[in-house]
Amino acid sequence: MSQTNSENKFDILIIGGGLSGLTSALRIHQRDPSLHVALMEATYVIGGQLRSNHLGELGAKWITEDQYHIYTLLKDLNVSLRRRNIEQSPALKRYWQLDGGIFPALAKYELKRYTEELELMLEYRAGELKRSKNTSMHSHICRRLFFRMSRKFMLNLVLLISGCEACDIVVNDFINVCRTSGGIGRLINLFIEIPNGLLEFSPQELITKMLEHMEYVHIIYGHKVSEIFQYREHVDVLDSQNIKYTAQAIILAIPWQQIQEIQFHPPLPLELQRAPRNENKTKYVLTSFLASYREAYWQKSGYTGQYLWLEPFLMAHHYHNNIIYGHYLHEEGIEPLVKSLILHKLAEAFGEEMLLPLVYSQHTFELPALDHAPRTTPWNRVIWSSSASAGTCYRGLLGGAVQSGYRAAMNALLICRPQLVTWQDISEIQCSLNFPLRKRTFLKRWLSSWNLYSIATNVVFTYNL
Repeated sequence: MSQTNSENKFDILIIGGGLSGLTSALRIHQRDPSLHVALMEATYVIGGQLRSNHLGELGAKWITEDQYHIYTLLKDLNVSLRRRNIEQSPALKRYWQLDGGIFPALAKYELKRYTEELELMLEYRAGELKRSKNTSMHSHICRRLFFRMSRKFMLNLVLLISGCEACDIVVNDFINVCRTSGGIGRLINLFIEIPNGLLEFSPQELITKMLEHMEYVHIIYGHKVSEIFQYREHVDVLDSQNIKYTAQAIILAIPWQQIQEIQFHPPLPLELQRAPRNENKTKYVLTSFLASYREAYWQKSGYTGQYLWLEPFLMAHHYHNNIIYGHYLHEEGIEPLVKSLILHKLAEAFGEEMLLPLVYSQHTFELPALDHAPRTTPWNRVIWSSSASAGTCYRGLLGGAVQSGYRAAMNALLICRPQLVTWQDISEIQCSLNFPLRKRTFLKRWLSSWNLYSIATNVVFTYNL
């Protein structure tokens, strides 16, 4: 290993410049500015999935007021919030593949019943879902849903929420992901339906104000961690350029799949390791886009701008003024074709004018894999963070990123400055989201199990069709 330069010795080293890493750096700097803190980012842009331009926020990360941690952070930093309030004529309708016709209506009905069943499963205590322990979400969906459209919607939703295909995640794990993300109904609201009342902020304004409040934090751009050596009194980090850094504690504010790419010495405990996935499996990514037009052509065509197509999985919404934004879930490697594919699908729905936007921008994000047990306690001097890695109230969402950043900062202070940690710090990082355990009668469970698929199966069996 190369020698450590005196300039590369820190009290706390944070790996990852996303919202979680920035939150940890901010909290540590606020508690003790004398601590020598560094933040290492593999790219040359900090902010992680917070991307914006003059059209708006790429990815449109909406939040709700009950996401306490990020809402409080935005208020404390005086970041302006904008409440979504799109006023449109009642005569306009949305363009959803699940709307219109008899079969789409039936598919939407059984989809509603299935999501209600999943919401009911969220309230079961640990160990009550033993029957679904080893059942994949793909098998569960195909057994519980009858129509191809409703099945396709749920398979796409599982991939969007968990970051892995439905055949690769079991029901118990998916239910746990939804439970730690606010519930499946809330996730559908934040990712797909986008109703009025959600809150949006400027990511650039948030990042700028956070940096203003941590002027003494050293930021290292363009360096990716390759190895971590953990000792009794310190941790050594080796980056991709063979430069060594030393710190009393390190915070890994990166997704879990990126943590698996780092070599640890000594190795990670077996319970923290995950078997490598089949390299031949298709990898999916999410492309967010913004497109500006001379006028709202979708309204001229009689639509609100809400668009949903199941294959390919494309979502779009009226952003503000004459701007439409959305997400496209697709295989990795077709990014050069994504713009053309998106515009042609929108043109099929809203007219040929959609092919020629005044301004178009897009950015492709890696889907964070949530199909693993979230980390809540440090591994000696290695501290887990990021909304995807750590256990939070809103796992995978912005509220979870801020909460995990606060928790990581508290754990780092317990190592370096334990006298600064108070009971208020411990209380602040707790989850305020608790699902009440309601009494579930046998009748309610039985009724929730009856959907169109089970009814059709019993009819066929009874009448020997």
